[in-house]
Amino acid sequence: MAYTYLDLTNEVLARFNEVALTSSNFVNSRGFQTQCKNAVNDAINYINTREFSWPYNHATQTETLVAGTTRYTIPTNAKHVDYDTFRLVDDSSLSVEGKSLTIIDYKDYLNKFINQEDRSDVGGVPSHVFRTPDNNFGLYPYPDKTYSLKFEYYIYTTALSVATDVPTIPSQYRQVIVDGATAFGYQYRGEGNEYQLNFARFEDGIKSMQTLLSNRTDYIRSTVIYKSSVGSSLV
Repeated sequence: MAYTYLDLTNEVLARFNEVALTSSNFVNSRGFQTQCKNAVNDAINYINTREFSWPYNHATQTETLVAGTTRYTIPTNAKHVDYDTFRLVDDSSLSVEGKSLTIIDYKDYLNKFINQEDRSDVGGVPSHVFRTPDNNFGLYPYPDKTYSLKFEYYIYTTALSVATDVPTIPSQYRQVIVDGATAFGYQYRGEGNEYQLNFARFEDGIKSMQTLLSNRTDYIRSTVIYKSSVGSSLV
């Protein structure tokens, strides 16, 4: 079964026993058909706001640094940047080895290193990254060459608009979208009982998605360092 904005809207319309849309009249929908189109986007938006780190919204950015520049702007569609993922890209032509950057608190940067932004002789290979108050990022020391930097983030999604648009949510969860859109359709109609029943199913579907996609148990490794003492040995 196809998985487009048109298909999802028609699934919702079918639940209400309403006339389906076609690719030719999709833009010119009216009345409750338009409400169902809106409901599909409302359901998708609700799912995406319930979890900032859905894996299907994950992206990687490669930034070419500018020599002498400390502060940089994150992508306009970035919802959440994972600062633990900032790393320089190995580049033998620039005599730099790939490495992860250490996070430094912005206030610590201000207290210890802010004077670099007023000087032109302290650049080098960046070793630290900090998050600025306007939700962008900066580097210490500022780069002295055009190094490449990579980091990972989670995106804001855009609303579906044309009939052939496809959600970023994987197609195996299409029924979760349809359940949510159906609930919102009943809400638009003022049918409170049906809204509550369908919204509860919608919430159950989201919880299932979280269990399958987001609730991960990270590996735990010991950091204990065993030291031998005089007259004893490790067994």
